[in-house]
Amino acid sequence: MWTLVVLAGAGVVAGAGARAIVDSWLRRHGYRPVVALCCVPQCGVATGWVAVGALNTSVVQLISGLAVVWWCVAISTVDLAVRRLPNSFTLPGYVVVMVYAAASGTVWVAAVGSALFAGIHLLAHVMSPGSMGLGDVKLSLPLGALTGLVGADAWLWSLVSASVLTATLGVVIELRKLGRRQSEPVAHNSPIAHGPSMCLAACGSTAFAWLT
Repeated sequence: MWTLVVLAGAGVVAGAGARAIVDSWLRRHGYRPVVALCCVPQCGVATGWVAVGALNTSVVQLISGLAVVWWCVAISTVDLAVRRLPNSFTLPGYVVVMVYAAASGTVWVAAVGSALFAGIHLLAHVMSPGSMGLGDVKLSLPLGALTGLVGADAWLWSLVSASVLTATLGVVIELRKLGRRQSEPVAHNSPIAHGPSMCLAACGSTAFAWLT
């Protein structure tokens, strides 16, 4: 119990660090700092770390799980703020996963998982660039490698559930627009951030695999 309390407190601090890194990137690239998202990064990391602490079965699993949650929250915060998934966030994550896979002797599994995952997302980008950006394709590399290491079921569920999450969010947004009064001004349409759905789906699929 106390371990989870410590993880929750540490997660709040780590989430604040993630937000600071995101804000620094936003300022360097001419964007405003994360204001509208308020305490989302802190709450996201704290919640994720508590879940990892409750599910882990080994020290390696705990450390890797904490790192993955932190990275997912950081990159999702950027995507929610400016609808971008920068190379400086996606590619280092891919390198870390592949280094871990190489050290554990499972590099080919990770490579195949990332290649197939990225290939599917690249095909979706070519068919509909407006709904699937290149940033999503690059994000699919580390997430495909990560879920591939966990197992084929986690890989497949991550792929499917991410699309379902984003599609569901799109339907909800459209229904809200239809429910507005005609006299109410309609805000400019912006693409739905798919990165958070991809990260949440990957983490959820991994957690489910740990449970089973």
